[in-house]
Amino acid sequence: MFAFLEPYYSGSHKYFADGFIKCFPEQIQLFVLQGRHWKWRMHGSAVTFAGMIEKSGEKFDTIVASSLTDTALLKSLVLPKMPETRFVTYFHENQLAYPWSEDDREPSKTDMHYSFINFTSALVSDTALFNSEFNRESFFTALEGFLRSFPDHRLTGRIDGIYKKSKVLYPGVNMIPKSETAKGNVLRILWNHRWEYDKDPETFFGTMFRLKEAGINFQLVVAGEEKSTSPGIFEVAREKLKNEIISFGYVEKYDDYKSLIAGCDILPVTSKHEFFGISVLEAASAGVIPVLPKRLSYPEIFPQDKFAGLFYEDGKLSDFIKNFAENPDFSLRNEVSERASLFDWNHFKQKAVELFFL
Repeated sequence: MFAFLEPYYSGSHKYFADGFIKCFPEQIQLFVLQGRHWKWRMHGSAVTFAGMIEKSGEKFDTIVASSLTDTALLKSLVLPKMPETRFVTYFHENQLAYPWSEDDREPSKTDMHYSFINFTSALVSDTALFNSEFNRESFFTALEGFLRSFPDHRLTGRIDGIYKKSKVLYPGVNMIPKSETAKGNVLRILWNHRWEYDKDPETFFGTMFRLKEAGINFQLVVAGEEKSTSPGIFEVAREKLKNEIISFGYVEKYDDYKSLIAGCDILPVTSKHEFFGISVLEAASAGVIPVLPKRLSYPEIFPQDKFAGLFYEDGKLSDFIKNFAENPDFSLRNEVSERASLFDWNHFKQKAVELFFL
């Protein structure tokens, strides 16, 4: 029996936790906190989870905590009562490589503490799991410089030991069936990411505005998880692209979401950060062609030796989509769907069994 702790039960964190439990319903007990106040979760969730574990009365062989948990603090509270327990931290993201919002006004010295929590969590874990090779490498690439920024006793000698116990475990992705209905004659463009700054909606919608000004005929589906503080560009786009929009806003019913996604043609991606790419792979599984920057996790998820035609140069997204609209090429539709299928929950379960149960 082992426990999975998710202090930010929302969005991709919730998606992963729910999928993990479905893979091993008899072996895992899930403990969660609401997906809000992420900084407070990093500081305080370990104490809350330690109390929840004690109250459960269970003795867990393994505790897996996602990366917004202070695993070092958690271990100090739990280990005296469960000395044989193995501790694993699962990094959905890492704070060393996460882009900071311009709206975040906390002093930089305070901000450094969140990166340090990630460091100590990895340090005390028996295994540090990352959701992509890009996530892992960005963590270790930044870690030495981060530790060297401190005045003395810089702890860089610990990095090799952490690296040796680190592994990549891709999350599972829900597969969306391809549409049985023939595609329309008008290019249908998709946005299905979170409505937040790190997905760079300004660049995405700026591209849509330029396409409209250039006389390109297209339709637009805007889905994804809305936030209470979503960037203002979404409301601007709702008005400026009202004649192109066929759906705008979060889709409550998952079956409706799947149908909407499967009816789209291309998914232009403008993200400033992506440690994996669940929304991209969901769309790709349905045969939607992703249009990707040559950075972040995307070259790992869609290797360029086979999928070079999916990638655009920075600053050239408008030209890429304009050319695609004028000369549509859907020859990669089946290939991207097949590639996405390598990340389904069955593949995840096989890898998880090797890590946790063998």
